[in-house]
Amino acid sequence: MQIDVAKRLQHTEEYYFSKKLREIDELNKQGARVINLGIGSPDLPPHPEVIETLITNAQLPNVHGYQNYKGSPALRQAVADWYQRYYNATFNPNTEILPLIGSKEGIVHICMTYLQEGIRHLYLILATLLMRPQCG
Repeated sequence: MQIDVAKRLQHTEEYYFSKKLREIDELNKQGARVINLGIGSPDLPPHPEVIETLITNAQLPNVHGYQNYKGSPALRQAVADWYQRYYNATFNPNTEILPLIGSKEGIVHICMTYLQEGIRHLYLILATLLMRPQCG
């Protein structure tokens, strides 16, 4: 039985970081010393206090559920406060802040929402939105 890949995925290329990590591995095999800053993997373990805090909190009976899709109100408020303090930027934590599991998740969802045939300037729009707090 042959199961074909969905048509919308037939033009999907290999994951970008997969290619880059393979290129870095090849360069390292050739003797280059490449420092990988691409994915942000830690090079040191967490501080022992962090591990102890994780252990303690993992044993609590009320911490094993999923977050709601908007994240906790306290986290969203903390993000809004941080932007206000460091960039004098005001965000509504209930409508303008959405914690994600990573930037790639956000980029993919924005593309799925707004990218249509013929749109060629989405990347510039994303870069402008992402850089705005640092630029002004």
